[in-house]
Amino acid sequence: MPFVASPEQVAAFQAFSHRPGFSQEVISVDFTTTPEFITSVLPPGLQPTSTPTGTVAISTWQSKLCGEFECTMVSLQALHNGVEGKYILTLIVSGDMPVTWGREIWGEVKKTGVSQMYRSGNRRFAYGERKGVRLVEMNAEFGEDLEPNVEECLGYEIKAYPSSTGIGLHDDPRLVTLKIKDHNTKRAKGKGTLVMRGTKSDPLHEIPLKTIGEFTYVSGVTEYSVIDEKPLGVGDAYLPYLIGRHYDDLRVFGIGADFDQAEKIEEETFAVQRLTSN
Repeated sequence: MPFVASPEQVAAFQAFSHRPGFSQEVISVDFTTTPEFITSVLPPGLQPTSTPTGTVAISTWQSKLCGEFECTMVSLQALHNGVEGKYILTLIVSGDMPVTWGREIWGEVKKTGVSQMYRSGNRRFAYGERKGVRLVEMNAEFGEDLEPNVEECLGYEIKAYPSSTGIGLHDDPRLVTLKIKDHNTKRAKGKGTLVMRGTKSDPLHEIPLKTIGEFTYVSGVTEYSVIDEKPLGVGDAYLPYLIGRHYDDLRVFGIGADFDQAEKIEEETFAVQRLTSN
């Protein structure tokens, strides 16, 4: 790719970005939490569903627009104008192109990290790690393959950027609504254990996990398409949610010999949550 893209390269970028194609292999489990937690983390413009639920997923991907990558995701179910979709709290992704493309095009909350998935017979183990801490671990035994199926859902991303001055937002946040269509050619259900840890940079320990359901394994092609993008009309009221999800606490980083170590906020690991499906 040259420093100035050719017309053909511009056309290819736009075509691939407009209708990105993916294949995925995913282990996931749904969880219940508290209504108070859901209310505390949803930004203006999104509302809680009647049941406070979310999903933890670890996955491997192939993509036409950013190559191969791995992903760990924690999402919540939320409403916008009465329509339900996924709102992502944490998204840990490997590789610079997957992170850059997702943050710039859709406003995703991607941070760089490591995810791995292993299989032995019907047992699968996976983990998501960032800054040396395994934030999520899954260990489950799956049954026989189920019939292939197609599943559809909506995803809510909020596209917003800090001002170049560092104060406030560059512009009003925009709500991007994605239609997600999974063509699951392999599918299984199972039981196992979910482990979640948190740090000050990735505070998964703040999610009060109450129960988890069955574990799900799927693989196949998945389609993402933008079906709506519009201003949220909330202005800088979204800024705390942007900083909290997209960035680490900047005070953990030092500069030179003059940096006052007494003011440095040390990274910590908090109590582990460990739940087993019934």
